[in-house]
Parts: sequence; structure tokens; C-alpha cells
Amino acid sequence: MSGSEGDYAPTDIEPIGGMIAVAFTGAVIGLVGAGVAFFVDDLGLALIGVGAVVALSSPIAYIRLRRLRGS
Repeated sequence: MSGSEGDYAPTDIEPIGGMIAVAFTGAVIGLVGAGVAFFVDDLGLALIGVGAVVALSSPIAYIRLRRLRGS
């Protein structure tokens, strides 16, 4: 880790950690969309869709990364 304890460089995050963060972010967007859907239908459904796409892009990227590394 570079710098002080709370200071992170982009190189400190491994690819798998980045993919986990992306999947978690997508799940949060989807959950927020589900909550918003009770009040604003179109916006809530749009957020659910965006969250699903973001969350599902992470496993696809992981599979592609494994193929590129040859493992």
C-alpha cells in the first residue's frame, strides 16, 4: 500500500476487488431503484434496469479477464 494508512493508489486495487466494487454498486443502484419505484414508477424501473446491467457486467468482465490471462 502506498502512502499513509488511509491513502490508496489505483494500483493497490486488484482487478477482482474492482469487479466486486462494481457489482456492489450495481446492486445498490438496483435497490435504490426498487425503493424509488414506490413513488416514481418510471425512474424506479430505470434505476432497477441500470443497476442490473451494472451488476451483471462485473461477472462478464471477470470471465473475460480469466480468458485473457489464460487461467
